[in-house]
Amino acid sequence: MKSKKEISEMPPNQLVSWFMMASYAYYIEGTSVMSDYDFDYLVERLKENWTQIDHPHKKHITESHLDAGTGYDIHYPMMVKFATLHYLREQNECR
Repeated sequence: MKSKKEISEMPPNQLVSWFMMASYAYYIEGTSVMSDYDFDYLVERLKENWTQIDHPHKKHITESHLDAGTGYDIHYPMMVKFATLHYLREQNECR
């Protein structure tokens, strides 16, 4: 699971990746890659750094997603799906 400390050290573009992965894991796979508290912190960091971000998946995230603190209705690119599933598998193997 990603921690607040790890999130605080992420460069702005990486925040997009983790927002997408956390949303996909939660809403599609029914599991979490971070606590709700840490996800809220990630959203705050995204808002603070939004103008600096040029990640290719930024286009899938709207201001309303950030204001609501959710990614429930995002279109998830295949890259996000595979990256999330890979991360979840790795986490399960470490247990």
